[in-house]
Amino acid sequence: MSTRTTAQAAVTTVLADVGFPADKDALLAAAERNGADDTTVRALRAIPPVEYRSVGEVLASVEISDPDRAERAAVHPIEEEVGENRGG
Repeated sequence: MSTRTTAQAAVTTVLADVGFPADKDALLAAAERNGADDTTVRALRAIPPVEYRSVGEVLASVEISDPDRAERAAVHPIEEEVGENRGG
């Protein structure tokens, strides 16, 4: 595991009170304010210094250690929303 990986749940928990859009500094401040562990802080420090519009955008930039992430990412967005892929 990389020293810059963290769990998806850790990121969403420490960023729960962030008002988006937010820049990297605001995300780091929220993480530290909310008691993020060292691995989560390191993972957030490794993201690009841009403005993020949602926690989803942050998660797309953070290296997640969750082994099920790749499987969940493979689900088509429509399938995830409605529970089936109607596009064929």
